Amino acid sequence: MTEHTYSRLVLAQEQLEIALSLFLEKKSYASAITLAGAAEEVLGKELVRRGEQPVLDWKFDQMGLVHQLLHGKPLHRTKFVKEENLIRNAVKHFDDNSSPDITVDLEDAACWMLVRACENAQRLGLNITQWWEFDNWFYEHVVGI
Repeated sequence: MTEHTYSRLVLAQEQLEIALSLFLEKKSYASAITLAGAAEEVLGKELVRRGEQPVLDWKFDQMGLVHQLLHGKPLHRTKFVKEENLIRNAVKHFDDNSSPDITVDLEDAACWMLVRACENAQRLGLNITQWWEFDNWFYEHVVGI
């Protein structure tokens, strides 16, 4: 086998596009979560490298404002990120303290991980295959239009 040089953004785009296909075809929500999660992270780091804000940071800022108003104290970033990635990490990791079973809505978790990854891709100006199909699915099944 031969080593090659790959663009991390191209690989992340490929992961995201496969995640969208798996999700839209209802084939594997767990795989869609892990692939979209990997893409979301890489694309988010590229946004930071460019001096732009990834969607997870934007969401933390928005939720932080609401949390401060409601509770009178700041939202802890580490706790927020851990909660946002809870299901992604649960399907990826299994340590000595983990239960062999998890109770989650994989479709819902996959949907929101795809939203994060697609938004990061949009902020980078990437053209994602099946983005419009996912957007239409989202409006029909989540927004209700």
